[in-house]
Amino acid sequence: MSEDSNRTGLQAVEHVLWTRFGVESTASAREAVFVHYLPYGRAIAAQLYAGRHRDDVEFKDFLQLACIGLLESIDRFEPERGIPFQTFCTPRLKGAVLSGITRLTDGQEQVSLQRRVRRERLTSLDDDQSCDTFQTLATIAVGLAIGFLLDDTGLFEETTAKPTPYGNAYQTIALRQTKERLHGAVEQLPERNQRIIRYHYFHGLGFEQIGNILGITKGRVSQLHRAALLELRTRIGDTQHLFTVS
Repeated sequence: MSEDSNRTGLQAVEHVLWTRFGVESTASAREAVFVHYLPYGRAIAAQLYAGRHRDDVEFKDFLQLACIGLLESIDRFEPERGIPFQTFCTPRLKGAVLSGITRLTDGQEQVSLQRRVRRERLTSLDDDQSCDTFQTLATIAVGLAIGFLLDDTGLFEETTAKPTPYGNAYQTIALRQTKERLHGAVEQLPERNQRIIRYHYFHGLGFEQIGNILGITKGRVSQLHRAALLELRTRIGDTQHLFTVS
């Protein structure tokens, strides 16, 4: 297939997505547009991260800011003007990332975006008042362990294992196998829970942004996140041995 044919096909897909969003104005139609352009937003984040002048901000912060800029661009875009969306959104994405990073590095926001995301995660795991203290602590511990594994699988959902910074050869193999099982378990989650896990762990989005994408409240995202981690715990089994260094 020629490059012109690929471009024509891509334009047709984008036309369908924008037409649907314009007609329906639903959360699902908006999310479909967001998912389509997410690789482009991620590429912009990677480009800006590669050109950074300091190392005290994580790549996930760049990515989350790009996603926020992408959502804002989608809501402000007017397809009838005939301007390609990427032309419209590129300066807005870069501006959202650079201004956000400036706020972080200037000390106006003492806690990084990803630390806030992890704090939301911890609060979500500690949200079940029906459990006693020991059960709550056990849930938090396992949830954080699974969260660590999900975070460490990589932003681009690569299946190639990263070098393990600790443990012996057995633990390295066990960790890789557990990550592979975890990826498979994520794919078996209910659709909405799966999307929450992917947005949160693979794309670095906070619960508020995820709720904005899915059209549900931040509190509901927190509940579904906890349910998803508990189901993942059941599916992949015990992970305690992975965190015992000999």
